[in-house]
Amino acid sequence: MNRLRVLVLAAESSLLYNIYLLLSVSLDHEWARTRAAGGQFVTFPISVRILYFLMAIFMGVLMSWLWGKRNGITTIGGQRITGVLVVVFSLSTIFQLISRSPDERWNAIPAFILAFTFFRLQRDSK
Repeated sequence: MNRLRVLVLAAESSLLYNIYLLLSVSLDHEWARTRAAGGQFVTFPISVRILYFLMAIFMGVLMSWLWGKRNGITTIGGQRITGVLVVVFSLSTIFQLISRSPDERWNAIPAFILAFTFFRLQRDSK
């Protein structure tokens, strides 16, 4: 198994974790309160819960797209999308690291894995 396949597998695992966390916020599970939104809420407001639910859907779509990339399926504009995702997950890594919540800082690990994976995918597709 080549390194890129292993990296994509790690990224898919990171996306699964993100989906689980985002859906947990959407359902206002107690364990997620210190791991999302800066750990600032005792209960998540409905607006945050809706936003996190939409983000969970996006992560699912992203996981499907990444699975297609893993299997050699390319789409028009794939390199541009990959570049945007590098920026998004790089920023996410930074924001997770500077969070006031120690539990939320751990979210930087899957964010970094995703940023690095999309960086490699972008670099390898050139």
